[in-house]
Amino acid sequence: MDARYATVKDVQRTVLHVPFHARCARTMQVYGPSWGIVELCQVTTAAGVVGVGETIRGYTWGRSGPEECARVRGANVFDCLWDDSLGAGLQMALFDAAGKLAGVPCHRLLGPQHRQRCPLSWWAQSMAPQEWAAEAQAAVAQGFTTMKVKARPWYDVDEQLAAVEAASPAYFRLDADFNGLLLGVDLAAPLLGRLESGHPCLAIVEAPIPQEDVAGNALLRQKICSPIAMHLGSPPPVSAVRQQVCDGFVVGGGARRIVEDGVFCQQVHMPFWLQMVGTGLTTVFAAHFGAVLREARWPAITCVNIYAHALVDSLAVEGGCLAVPQAPGLGVEVDWNAVERYRVPDDFQVPAVRQIHAIRWPHGQTAYFPDGGYRSDFASGRWAGFMPGISLEIRLDDGTEEFAREYRELFPERCGNRGNE
Repeated sequence: MDARYATVKDVQRTVLHVPFHARCARTMQVYGPSWGIVELCQVTTAAGVVGVGETIRGYTWGRSGPEECARVRGANVFDCLWDDSLGAGLQMALFDAAGKLAGVPCHRLLGPQHRQRCPLSWWAQSMAPQEWAAEAQAAVAQGFTTMKVKARPWYDVDEQLAAVEAASPAYFRLDADFNGLLLGVDLAAPLLGRLESGHPCLAIVEAPIPQEDVAGNALLRQKICSPIAMHLGSPPPVSAVRQQVCDGFVVGGGARRIVEDGVFCQQVHMPFWLQMVGTGLTTVFAAHFGAVLREARWPAITCVNIYAHALVDSLAVEGGCLAVPQAPGLGVEVDWNAVERYRVPDDFQVPAVRQIHAIRWPHGQTAYFPDGGYRSDFASGRWAGFMPGISLEIRLDDGTEEFAREYRELFPERCGNRGNE
């Protein structure tokens, strides 16, 4: 192949607003409304080959803006592949184009293939027990065998797990991400021990207490049976292994970082899950990495299930795994009709929706918050969380005078002189 054919001739960025699935749209409006904004990146080479990638504006590790796009114009695709500073969408598009130019699937550009099918997990935000149960049922119906959830102190985790178990088969497993909100071993050890003994669905626990608490994590690991997952990097990887603070890692970021971290995990014989959030494009890209990284044994987290449309032609999960594409590049076809349907202006922003959050403790106390904002109270230990019977009720502005009146009464400082809106 003439090297000139691999020259990047043009780069285009298209902004989409992909709706969330009706099942979880309300929850995502609360916790991640901007996750629905997808920046699609198309790289066209001198040979006419087009590579496609995506960035999730509200989450992805690195965005690909005009400056990054300008840097690759006129460059050889293969010279740019491992530059993580280009951002998620552009780097993915370059890999897609490079694979198509070479006539090989992306994983052939990453290393020798180790597995044909990659484990993939469903994902659910912080939700009431019945909503987790509905997510689990949807996951099973679509071929998933595991679900990763956000465990939060304003819900009764025991009740949440019981709801999942009642709604799913015995083989279904749940990985719980506490994001450090169990605070310390004193709270984490007894609570996790109780959950382990009462709920066989509980598999992996992620960051139960703050990751920087090295001694606490090492001690907690001795006190519970469930594997502990921690984001690779804090504490430093070598320290994490030497101090035995966890059983495996969470790996994400750009292609160079993922491969380097994956090789490290292989050297120390520790499993990990890939965390690469996006639609079907990101999901298949993650499968290519999972195909070559030996310790990518834990189910990958891509959050593809939160979207009403995956933006690709097919994405079939069977037995909890996604088959690694074998066609050149990413190995899937983009649904361009969906792209046109969801296209929005480049400066599109998701409108803010007023919210009333009510946390109810089992002893009768209720606290109200405008649009959230209470996580720091639990993270600092100011308020007691993860109590049996604790619950959260969220109301979104439905445009009625009843909601407007209640919002004014509860949060007058938020309303100013807006009168009787």
